[in-house]
Amino acid sequence: METVIEAVPDLPMIRTSRDFAATPERLLRAHTDPVLFARWVGPDSTSTRIEQWDARTGGSWRYASEYDGVEYRFYGSFHEIRPDRIVQTFTYEGDPDRVALETLWFEALTDGRGCARSRSSTASRPATRCCGAAWTSGSTRDTPSWRGCSTMALPELPAERHRQVAGLFTERVRGTRAWDAPAPVEGWTARDVVRHLTEWFPGFLASGAGIELRRGPSADDDPVAAWRVHRDAVQEVLDDPETEHRKLTNPHIGSLPLATAIDRFYTADVFMHTWDLARATGQDERLDPAFCAELLGGMEPIEDVLRSSGQYGPRVEVPADADVQTRLLGFIGRDPSRPVR
Repeated sequence: METVIEAVPDLPMIRTSRDFAATPERLLRAHTDPVLFARWVGPDSTSTRIEQWDARTGGSWRYASEYDGVEYRFYGSFHEIRPDRIVQTFTYEGDPDRVALETLWFEALTDGRGCARSRSSTASRPATRCCGAAWTSGSTRDTPSWRGCSTMALPELPAERHRQVAGLFTERVRGTRAWDAPAPVEGWTARDVVRHLTEWFPGFLASGAGIELRRGPSADDDPVAAWRVHRDAVQEVLDDPETEHRKLTNPHIGSLPLATAIDRFYTADVFMHTWDLARATGQDERLDPAFCAELLGGMEPIEDVLRSSGQYGPRVEVPADADVQTRLLGFIGRDPSRPVR
């Protein structure tokens, strides 16, 4: 199979093209037969349950995908179904205000092969970036994998989520020109943001899972190389097939699947500190709103525990109508309205 994913410049649109060892007729059936659809949609680690399926022009659909014990629901309407195309809407139940309009074409190639091409129009250019991530993360099986445009910008799988989150932090590292610039954390500089991430996690991983990460130079000597070596070492752990069978055990969090522990405690930390580095160095401070909401929703119920750990400063009050990124930053003790001095 060959897959091409293209975000259209200056337009809230994404195009995809994927070749299969299947005729257009078989590809259409894979997208309209609920039994077949449930078998291939999403990554291998997800299971899908069809809740409603009326594959005809004017019909509708709804399904739930379970990953790591959590269900995500999606729904939409079939605006048109023809032998060579499907036109439908796609909505993630967790963000019903963002609706994607998708057109999927099936074309015949040589030797009994077929091609599925798609165009997905979204509400905004940021949402378009979400589509690319969602389609890529959902396209891991050997059968057709079409999930449409989820409004969750970051992939659900820990390895892919780390790849994207660490990639954004890498962009901020490369864009830093003054490593001694003050950071939003009291007493920190931009260099200390990298130092924090490269120094706390290796010990956490070694004590909890017996894994020793490759180490690069110190952040004092070369913060760019320190981050690059550390980033790649973490990604190697997540990409290792053996990670699926490993656990991380810690007296404070108990025993968790290794990839889940990395995702929950380390990748989330990289994500939040991306704002610190961006603010310290005058770069783009925007974070993915869906992941901001996910993190905030997970932390607010255990606020007392988090505050008592000493890992978070006092909450900074923000306007009641503030966006989710501002509310997350306020929760972890950052004041987005105050410039760094």
